[in-house]
Amino acid sequence: MAANALKENDIPFYKQMETSSGLRIAMPFQPAMGPGTYYNILVSPEFAEEAKTILADLPIDVTVDPDIWHFGANEILKRRWKIFIWLFLAFSVMAFAAGLIKRIIG
Repeated sequence: MAANALKENDIPFYKQMETSSGLRIAMPFQPAMGPGTYYNILVSPEFAEEAKTILADLPIDVTVDPDIWHFGANEILKRRWKIFIWLFLAFSVMAFAAGLIKRIIG
């Protein structure tokens, strides 16, 4: 939506995907949403103000520095992701601790 609006107004831009690990690649054809994945549209400084004006009319969140949970899902889906991640980490720690105890004891 944002890219189309900029293209219609002849504003040059570059699309990229960025992950929470810092990996940046050109925008994939079929993007996948999830925690820690951001889709950036970069505009040169000379077109920045005009681009902000155009994007302000769209139903999107324009931000400069998103956090890891700043993806397009609703709050319920974000909460489910957080629960899944915490459970995964808890089970991983328990499995690691069980392996350590087994090595120490036996």
